[in-house]
Amino acid sequence: MKLLILTFTIIFISLQITSGQSDYRGIALKNINGHSAGDTIDIFGFKQNSSGKSSYLIGNGFNEKYVSSAKLELLDNNLDFWQVVWLENQSSHINSSGWQMDLRSTLRDDFYEYASQMEINGLVFRDEYLEDYLRQLILIVHPQALIKEVPSRLNILMITAIKPEVFTFDNGCIVITTGMLAKTRAEQELLTILSEQTSHVVLDHNLMNLTMEIRSESNAEFWSAFATIASAVAMEFSNIRYGTNFHVGDLVLTGLSAAAISDALVMSAGASFTNEQKEHSRNLSETFMEDLQQRENFEYLPDKEYMINISSAISLTAWQEYHHHNYDQAMRYMDRVFELGIASEEDYLLRAKLTRTLSNTYQSNAEALRLINTALAMHDFDFVEALAEKGLLLIRLGEVAQAREVFVDYEEAVSEMPNIPPGRNVTWASRMLIKCDQLMQKR
Repeated sequence: MKLLILTFTIIFISLQITSGQSDYRGIALKNINGHSAGDTIDIFGFKQNSSGKSSYLIGNGFNEKYVSSAKLELLDNNLDFWQVVWLENQSSHINSSGWQMDLRSTLRDDFYEYASQMEINGLVFRDEYLEDYLRQLILIVHPQALIKEVPSRLNILMITAIKPEVFTFDNGCIVITTGMLAKTRAEQELLTILSEQTSHVVLDHNLMNLTMEIRSESNAEFWSAFATIASAVAMEFSNIRYGTNFHVGDLVLTGLSAAAISDALVMSAGASFTNEQKEHSRNLSETFMEDLQQRENFEYLPDKEYMINISSAISLTAWQEYHHHNYDQAMRYMDRVFELGIASEEDYLLRAKLTRTLSNTYQSNAEALRLINTALAMHDFDFVEALAEKGLLLIRLGEVAQAREVFVDYEEAVSEMPNIPPGRNVTWASRMLIKCDQLMQKR
């Protein structure tokens, strides 16, 4: 029979199918297990030996066996990297065990609940430019649809959190914190992170780690508790870039809760990967990155351009570090933003606050005041915190009369703002005016 070379396309298995089924086909080059040369045979797995020669898994159940590529030719020789990884590692397992759709459905529902709670509580970081850039990276790492029981694509969700963290859900959503993004310094570094997480998804590590012991507890109770924690954590991040002050107890509580969110969720979603799973994924990531660099016309973004793309995450993380009293770390993030020459009025305000916090010389105070004036001149924005900061710096510099004028403006501004929490509110402004009068010996 004349060989017919067909173009191969992955077709996702429908929801009604309860057992594994191969989407891969090969042409028998010789008589194999009852098949004649030229027959089309289902392929359920793939492996390569140390010399690079391929073998394909054929048959079903107890009759499975690996057949040398000298006897069987894969109909598509242009499988991408992750398709080969899946074929080599997961296809045989799916063939024998099925898709385990009930457990995958549970994991998928977990993702929907998690994403919903993060969105409701304002913990999803929204920056359309950065989101678009991350989508471009996802298409570099895994341009094809994932091989799952439900058609899905690799996706990414940014969460506002100071802790550098990344984990995945079984449906292909990679969750990455702004703290993790801010920590990276080059596109290659972020692509390595994304490819490693992709490996966990392709290898079904979440599903492997899901235990019925965890699921024996009420799912509703777990997510009810999770929602309460998420709501508490949201307090830490609401208006954090606008100088809103919280009680110290709130900061400590929400800081601990942020860790609790991750730890509880990661365990529930099967994303607490074993050392063996991490090692396997790292090795695959390294291989993928090596292959990526061999692609024709592929180049990483220059580091400066990459940093510009993620600058909003860097800025936000700097504010979070400041509110956690990690002033030196916050300043290091600000140094990166200012080195790029893309600082916003918010960045100028934060750098001024950090300069005042970390030093008390005439030169440092004058520099902080220059930063504040630059911020105020850049835009007519609602950062009343900038006025408060300017007043404090003027007092440091001995310009008490000017400081008093600034605090008058501040008092007028905050008196028109609803729902100002305890801290630098109208009462604080009045006290600062009294303090200025005292310093000028008017009272």
